[in-house]
Amino acid sequence: MNQSAPTPVIVVGSVNMDLLFTGLDAIPKPGQTVSSETFRIVPGGKGANQAAAAARLGADVRFVAAIGTDELGDRAWAALESAGVGLEHVTRVAEPTGVAAVVVDKAGENSIIINPGANATVAASQAAAIAELYAGKPAVVLACLEVPIDTVTEWARIAKANDWTFVLNPAPVPAEALPAELLALVTIITPNDTELEQLGSIADLHATGIETVIVTRGGDGADLARVGEEPHHQDVFPTRPVDTTGAGDSFNGALAAAIAEGQDVRDALRFAAATGSLSTRAIGARDGLPTRAEVDELLAR
Repeated sequence: MNQSAPTPVIVVGSVNMDLLFTGLDAIPKPGQTVSSETFRIVPGGKGANQAAAAARLGADVRFVAAIGTDELGDRAWAALESAGVGLEHVTRVAEPTGVAAVVVDKAGENSIIINPGANATVAASQAAAIAELYAGKPAVVLACLEVPIDTVTEWARIAKANDWTFVLNPAPVPAEALPAELLALVTIITPNDTELEQLGSIADLHATGIETVIVTRGGDGADLARVGEEPHHQDVFPTRPVDTTGAGDSFNGALAAAIAEGQDVRDALRFAAATGSLSTRAIGARDGLPTRAEVDELLAR
């Protein structure tokens, strides 16, 4: 990373503590009870995972989020602080810290239930004052949809006004359609296969005004579609996945970090794919997060 004048990555997103059940023979079906081999409580939340991934790679990360004043909130704060995430824009609120129940089968596949808690209090009204601190300088804003849509839309407006790159990870996709205004302000959108189906198609996303669409496809890599260019496929980097929880978050954090560094989109995509692959080597969303040196070593092979 260019440490002389780093471009900040402003991550707007969620903080959860994950109740993690692993070693299931299969993800339970409706009405079914299954046993897990292990249980742990580990830090998570899409925004927090993305922020931690980018920070571990050396990015200057400024996190916009809300955490409860409860014991889980204390643990979440400490985990982010130890990851090197800038926490000056994270508020502590009376609402309980967000939680997620994560079940992981023996093949590494997962299913997740979340309760937003404090994440629902991340307010659009806070955005302008925070953004003013970075006005006149380049920045990359990365947002997910585990915080209120109006907050994400406000950050998209601010990014457009400041000529910042705005990366939207549209997860989870809400039942109602995403605001047309939000989509029109997005620089790069990063749905996975399921999220793309919910949003329509790559052509539909281009029609909203989004020039760059990156579709993550798990073990099948990722596809880059830019208006006026030939489609580009990025293969996955071979690993032995232990747990895919958080792999998409690692991908998005790395993508934002690479763009902030000045990499073009194809190079940033390759960097993100390598990071995402390495992140699956340990249980939990963050235990497998790679360092910059580890990603560079994988890319050099």
